[in-house]
Amino acid sequence: MLAKKVETLTKAMEVEAKKMRREVAAMEKEVSAMRVDNKGSDSRTRRPSTNSKGASTTAQLLSGRYLMFSYYNDPM
Repeated sequence: MLAKKVETLTKAMEVEAKKMRREVAAMEKEVSAMRVDNKGSDSRTRRPSTNSKGASTTAQLLSGRYLMFSYYNDPM
């Protein structure tokens, strides 16, 4: 019975990991699209407080969140 519960929990963790991977991929795609949009815009239309590193920082944070999730949920 305990083995079945462990198997069910492992399966649920795998499903959650797949969901997280999909979310991260979608967010990274969105961030890269924002970068492309920002390159095409005129520099006069940008706000002075806009940080050019903002998009890459977001992608790095998301990647870090995914790595942390996969580290803690790695079935060894």
